Amino acid sequence: MTALGSAIEVIAAKAKRFGDRHLGEQNTKASLIEPLLEALGWDIRDPDEVHREYRAKGRDKPVDYALKLMRKPRLFLEAKGLGESLGERKWITQVLGYAVVAGVEWCVLTDGDEYCFYNATAPLDADEKRFCSVRLSQATAPEAEEILGLLSRKNLEDNLLDVLWVGHFVDRRVKSALTSLLSQPDKRVVELVRKEVPKLSPRDIADSIRRLDVRIESAVPRRSALKKSSSTKPARSAPTAPSGKKGTRQQIGVQLADLISSGLLATPLRLFCHYLDHDLEATLRADGTVEFQRQQYPSCSTAAEVARGSVTGRRMNTNGWTFWKYKDPAGEVRELDSARKAFLQRGTPSLRLSKSTGASA
Repeated sequence: MTALGSAIEVIAAKAKRFGDRHLGEQNTKASLIEPLLEALGWDIRDPDEVHREYRAKGRDKPVDYALKLMRKPRLFLEAKGLGESLGERKWITQVLGYAVVAGVEWCVLTDGDEYCFYNATAPLDADEKRFCSVRLSQATAPEAEEILGLLSRKNLEDNLLDVLWVGHFVDRRVKSALTSLLSQPDKRVVELVRKEVPKLSPRDIADSIRRLDVRIESAVPRRSALKKSSSTKPARSAPTAPSGKKGTRQQIGVQLADLISSGLLATPLRLFCHYLDHDLEATLRADGTVEFQRQQYPSCSTAAEVARGSVTGRRMNTNGWTFWKYKDPAGEVRELDSARKAFLQRGTPSLRLSKSTGASA
């Protein structure tokens, strides 16, 4: 078990043990939230990383925790006492308001047991800004570790939440459009089906679509663990990826090797960055490592840290996905992150048809 997994196990046990008490906000922070932040790689004793009672401006109301990268807030975490209802509109609008005022995109509302993720800057209603959630005392260990891993220092450096949100945002709109087309049923859908089964009449096809329970679930990039609905109304689990098929695209973490094996990046690939009047170059190798000044590094971010350090004289946390650029086959200059986003968006919503009785089709 990983350090994060072990911490989650301990915290989940505490949440169950304290569940019927009025623990209060301060005890919730000390007993449940801060141990988790430490397990996620944050130095809770360094205000340049974890700033308690953070105010963007002196007159602003404080948010409980600001998780910082390069001394700038990257995510806000607002704590409530264990057992308080996180679905209350006032709590949601409160933390979203803190984030919008400070220009922070991501925020999390938690009572130490349940964690709800929101994209504060998305041009949507507050409820639709919700991305995913998990309740430690009820979730499986892999599910909890997968979702809470999004809060790790490394994943925030790699902008993983931003990448996953893009797929989530697009999938939701495609799902809405498909659902609308199938619920009528739309004449265009009937004609498409008739081309596949020409012996059936349009009426037969339309009646059949009405009888069928058509479910549209997004298989990429989210697993069933990334729930959009609130804990009071659990979402249906997304279908599990069939065994024997590639699993890397079903995972949250995307590695350079995944992009190479998918054909999105061809090696050896020249990487470059113009930084503080210095032209820095590296090479992406076939095994997914990045070579800089004849040394190989396991990730683009590590290579970027070393490259920046060669200019500044000291290593600094660096997001290699946005630091390094490359030229695509058409000669266009792109960030590595654009290839990662393309990789995660390759999946399409899958349709599962079953009879209204619930039996598989």
